[in-house]
Amino acid sequence: MTTPSAPEPSTRILLADDHELVRVGLVAQISALGQYEFVHAWSLDSLLAAAARPPDCQLAIVDVYMPGMQGGVGLKRLCTAHPHLPLIIISGAATLPHASQWQRWPSVRAILHKSGPIEQLRAAIDLALAGASPQPAMPELPGSGGWGDAGALPKLSARHVRVARAAASGASNKQIAADLGLSEGSVKQYLKDVFRELGVVNRTQLALLLASASTSQ
Repeated sequence: MTTPSAPEPSTRILLADDHELVRVGLVAQISALGQYEFVHAWSLDSLLAAAARPPDCQLAIVDVYMPGMQGGVGLKRLCTAHPHLPLIIISGAATLPHASQWQRWPSVRAILHKSGPIEQLRAAIDLALAGASPQPAMPELPGSGGWGDAGALPKLSARHVRVARAAASGASNKQIAADLGLSEGSVKQYLKDVFRELGVVNRTQLALLLASASTSQ
């Protein structure tokens, strides 16, 4: 008689937003991606308490303008207390003057606008949970015109697009080279061309931009 194996633990995501409807909507969208357990917070105090309560969360998605947050002050407290907790910042504000500063913090994986397509959030979650390294500063929120131009995709060659999509999916240069029959040096050059043409500076921004472009097609 075989002993049934214990179910694998689900990934815990900390959702912090002072609007319950936003949190419920995020739960519905993120649950479609896999097996997740959600911990809710609605203020800085409840956020810090939830982050400190075991078992540990693997990711936090935080509204920067909740009660008590004081913008970057609350974010800094969270990052200082939990430096290894990956953080995705979300906001409904038209602009975030300190976004480029926050993006330099090691915990921050992405800064997203609430009005952006859900595919951007899904891509950011996948990258954060996969252990993607912190990325260079993102000057403005996606969708605000600060970076990236998905409209430049048609200007790229078919091979450039294939390399771009492979890189955005998480494939290494070595994997891309093997799959497409290219040298790693050629892959690096193709990616350099793609970054320049699309106005992005790293693979995270590339993944978010391509996810956004897919929703408008």
